[in-house]
Amino acid sequence: MARTIIHVDMDAYFASIEQRDMPIYRNKPLLVCHTDDLSSYRGVVAAASYEAREYGIKAGTSVLEAKLKLPGAIYIAGNYEKYLYNTRRLVEICEKYTDLVEVYSIDEAFLDITPTIGLFSSAKDAAISLQKEVEGKLRLTCSVGVGPNKLVAKMASEFKKPSGLAVVEPKDLPGILAPLPVDSIPGVGRRMAKHLDAIGIKTIGHLVSAPVEILKRKFGVIGEILSRAAIGVGDSPVVPAYKGMDVKSFGQSLSLGKGSTDIGYLRDVLLGLCDGATRRMRKSGYLGKTVVIYIYLGRLFGLSRQTSIGAYTDLPKQIFDTARGILISLLEERASLDIYPVTKVGVSVTNLVKKESGQQMSVFDLLYEKEAVLTSIVDRLKNKHGEKAITRCSLLEIRN
Repeated sequence: MARTIIHVDMDAYFASIEQRDMPIYRNKPLLVCHTDDLSSYRGVVAAASYEAREYGIKAGTSVLEAKLKLPGAIYIAGNYEKYLYNTRRLVEICEKYTDLVEVYSIDEAFLDITPTIGLFSSAKDAAISLQKEVEGKLRLTCSVGVGPNKLVAKMASEFKKPSGLAVVEPKDLPGILAPLPVDSIPGVGRRMAKHLDAIGIKTIGHLVSAPVEILKRKFGVIGEILSRAAIGVGDSPVVPAYKGMDVKSFGQSLSLGKGSTDIGYLRDVLLGLCDGATRRMRKSGYLGKTVVIYIYLGRLFGLSRQTSIGAYTDLPKQIFDTARGILISLLEERASLDIYPVTKVGVSVTNLVKKESGQQMSVFDLLYEKEAVLTSIVDRLKNKHGEKAITRCSLLEIRN
């Protein structure tokens, strides 16, 4: 059955919220900054109003560069609690259209309206209704893309920003994408675009024409992903936030900004994630047996793999020992790690059972008896003094 996916992308989100709430900011270049000290030149721009974007300033621009380009702009520190509150309200609106709502980032969401499409005259009418409701209830604008999968819907939402609406039907593919520059594909950054340009690929149409064997030879598994993306093929599901009564998994993930190519650093990140996931398992009284690892390449391309371990456990080292092996195998599948760095790492523990008081699952657990004692002590310290009371030395750089 063909899917219908909507991608909602809030326009200049943080800046638009501030302009909505503070009339003095309206119609002026406003920069919401991620910094603890606006008097200094440290930090980066988290969001730029459209008035500021006319001067070439956008999210990710350093505060120093922004002040050199536009010293007369309004600079404010971000109020992330307020932005998250608005995101929760956005999600509540989206959930009126379908139960399948994935919060992709603080200012983006995917909706799979395949099960509810019959409630609307068309997918376009559903998107128009959603767009109007967001504007009416939040007094904010959003750009909306509709497509047969997440990839195409996300690309479509960029066609007519701001406040735009674009619908891409399966029959429109791949022709509608062909004229676009290759970096229009989500996740294709400047570095990858440069490498593609070096072999004569400047547009998505050029990418469609390139033999997949050549792309795979040069970029490994990424080459095949790019080839599929160029023709608008994507099968990534819309994954809604956990809401059910039954716990099916415990997961933890971390976005790495522009990404990292340092395998040692990625391993340390994974260790911290295993600590966090298993800590929540112990607090909820669950043991797990299957470890799932996923890494994101750019913001949309991902690889995942899962492995079951010898016995049910809630101990971080048992989970990490397995997770580390999966991570290494995933990285070994990739060609040119320096070309396409890892931008997100996640771990999830599934195949759960409820832990009974004093339960010992197997003799296998005895191998980790010392860790069980140490973990129990760490849990007690964190319960009493907070989650940051104690941490592994190897994770200090990540925390900072």
